Amino acid sequence: MQVIRKTVNTNLLKPIMDLPWVSGDLEVEVIVMAPPQAKETPQKQKNSIESLAGCLKEYANPALWEREQHAWANHIAEKYGNI
Repeated sequence: MQVIRKTVNTNLLKPIMDLPWVSGDLEVEVIVMAPPQAKETPQKQKNSIESLAGCLKEYANPALWEREQHAWANHIAEKYGNI
């Protein structure tokens, strides 16, 4: 982020800004910052789970898909016994 800092006299700011607390000739610091740039969201990021699954597709083993459906229940049964 780009920032510009400059010390100016309040008499220069009064015509363009409402400074009710200023009652005289004061030196103030003006800081100007550019607003943050809006980040464009790529279309793929909207469906991040689908795009992640697509990236990992090459590591999938179709022979294990049947076992995966019951993997959590099997793990709990092995760890804690039949509840």
